[in-house]
Amino acid sequence: MNFWLHRISHHAEASYPLLEKGFLTIGYSDFISSEFLEKTKSKDWTYFENAFAEEWGSNPRTRHNLWRFVAEMQVGDWVLVPSWGSFSIYQIDGEACLINSIDAQGLEAWNNRSLTVMPDGLHISDQPTPLDLGFFRKVSAIAKEISRYDFADSALTSRMKIRTTNANISDLAENIKNAIEAFRVKRPINLHSQILDASRDAILKLIQGQLNPDKFERLIQWFFESIGATNVVIPSKNESGKEGDADVVATFDHLRTVYCVQAKLHSGETDGWAVQQIKDFTAQKDRMDDGYTKIGWVVTSAPKFSVECVELAKEHSIGLFTGADLARMILESGIKDLDKAFV
Repeated sequence: MNFWLHRISHHAEASYPLLEKGFLTIGYSDFISSEFLEKTKSKDWTYFENAFAEEWGSNPRTRHNLWRFVAEMQVGDWVLVPSWGSFSIYQIDGEACLINSIDAQGLEAWNNRSLTVMPDGLHISDQPTPLDLGFFRKVSAIAKEISRYDFADSALTSRMKIRTTNANISDLAENIKNAIEAFRVKRPINLHSQILDASRDAILKLIQGQLNPDKFERLIQWFFESIGATNVVIPSKNESGKEGDADVVATFDHLRTVYCVQAKLHSGETDGWAVQQIKDFTAQKDRMDDGYTKIGWVVTSAPKFSVECVELAKEHSIGLFTGADLARMILESGIKDLDKAFV
């Protein structure tokens, strides 16, 4: 039995209502065919690779998300589905199926819009183009809407921040079971959360009142160093040929991942320009094709982001972190050597 994390934020207007009906979904609607499904379920990797190369003209890293969903997840496995401020646990009850074989009776998207199954996929209302949802699995709920802050320990909280669509998190099996048990008996991890929340506000006040933009960047640099980054740099502001902008770039060689961060020392609201800058920067770095995943973040000292900023970040999978988020992350990483950030 394995434990998985799987995100369904893609086409959330349909994927969340579908999950309520017991259907766990994933995208990749370009691959809706019985042959592709059966070959992938039988773990024919060569066929799987060739199908992506033929259909998309490349073999992107994201293809592994579909492989895990169809070929590796098994009936009886548990799946953690994160949502805003909470998470739910489901058991997989069926093998992967094509979305055009789903039972559409009684299915509705958000705002009471109808969902219709057609040969080319799942359609919402009267839209001629199908949603980019290609596959589903039948699941049943074990525990729903568990508060992250109250019932997820630090290891589980950290893992839910990964940006990939899905991942095997069997190493956290006991953490998950403990969270479910605490949730069922209404015994939250209150002490941890209360201490962090109280200390967070004090740290945030110091950040907003004591730092200038350069020191704010160095604070973020220190944070990445404190959690084990292999190398963290603050790029030159006038680097030749640079597209977009990043204030801090943190490399984790063992994860083959690079975090590109736009740092904003703001007091009111951070707008979409920050997302646009980091989006362009990570896109340029991604074209290097060095085998490292590039993840874009915007970290601000402000308490909120504009609506435009949030929408643009969702569209391009950019992480948004307020001053309160940063203060909490600093506390969770430990503040013993914090002064070294400004040496």
